[in-house]
Amino acid sequence: MNSNEHYLDYNATAPLLPEVWEAMQTVQATSYGNPSSPHGPGRRARNRLEEARRQLASLLGVEYQELCFTSGGSESNNAILRQFLRADKPNHWILSPLEHPSLLETTQYLAEQGQATLDLLPVDRGGRVLPEVLPELIRQETCLISVMGANNETGVIQPIAELQAIASEHGIPLHTDSVQLLGRAPLSWKELGVSYATATAHKLGGPRGIGLLYVREGAAFTPLITGGKQERVRRAGTESVALAVGFASALAWVLEQQPKLSERLQNFQQQVLERLQDVEGFFLNGDPEKLLPNTLNVGFQGLSAETLLISLDLDGVAVSTGSACSSGALEPSPVLLAMGLTPTEARSCLRLSWGWQTTQADIDALLERLPHHVQRLREKQNR
Repeated sequence: MNSNEHYLDYNATAPLLPEVWEAMQTVQATSYGNPSSPHGPGRRARNRLEEARRQLASLLGVEYQELCFTSGGSESNNAILRQFLRADKPNHWILSPLEHPSLLETTQYLAEQGQATLDLLPVDRGGRVLPEVLPELIRQETCLISVMGANNETGVIQPIAELQAIASEHGIPLHTDSVQLLGRAPLSWKELGVSYATATAHKLGGPRGIGLLYVREGAAFTPLITGGKQERVRRAGTESVALAVGFASALAWVLEQQPKLSERLQNFQQQVLERLQDVEGFFLNGDPEKLLPNTLNVGFQGLSAETLLISLDLDGVAVSTGSACSSGALEPSPVLLAMGLTPTEARSCLRLSWGWQTTQADIDALLERLPHHVQRLREKQNR
């Protein structure tokens, strides 16, 4: 990575771990066959693919038959929704307004088309859903509850165990999107008891283009992509052995390093919080006691996050707004609006996220340049 570039957008994607790249290159050279082919190269590829699946299952504490490889988190999330979209019965889903667009926008579109009905769990100002409201939303036709493990914009960890207990009591399957949680906080799908979970490799330092779908033994599943017998008939298409091995390699490295890595990331988080407290107009989004150690969502009253982001980018610091751009205008984040922020407040917020390659120099650059640009922009406003 360029020494003049300070990358602090790990919740978007993480740089590839060297160990992962090495493992993938070896596989590309030695296991190049199609895993469905019966000849020697195909059998070698199949064996390596299943080794990766078994390694991931062992690391995650699940059965290897419960894991299915996909192209990423978005496909995995859509595959879950396909399971609960049936023409012969009413479809009622309960989600949170914090969900990734692959879930929220898809369900909203289907609801608009009359194919399902949707209720959203309310969220408190700290960015957590309210489990006590869930029983009030459950109907006879409720077929799925889906709440992410940790939010990608705020880093707030959600009360999945409490939600699962309520879902179990009512006999409703629960899905959790673990894309941001995996490798950053303790996670056991088996202990949680969820029916479905989804994850991806590239947030960890693994390769892009591969995701994971967990379907608990006995849980119903209808494939989203058909036309082949791959992945135990759960997802048609030739599997990428190198990407699967890269995923397993990345998760193994991250979990091995997790105690030390979490401590380092939390130290960075504390440094950033302490320094920004002194910046005029600063505010934090999300309960500080419930955050992933690598994420902060911060706002600066009266300033434009888009302008701040561009200023930092030109100054060698890469961060994110966590908002979507539409027609050239910065739209306020639906996540922040759901937490009770006004549109103006939401438009003043930046997402800062760090990871395995982040150094003290990166944090020092952020803490030197972000306050500088906040002050510069305020002075410009006051002229």
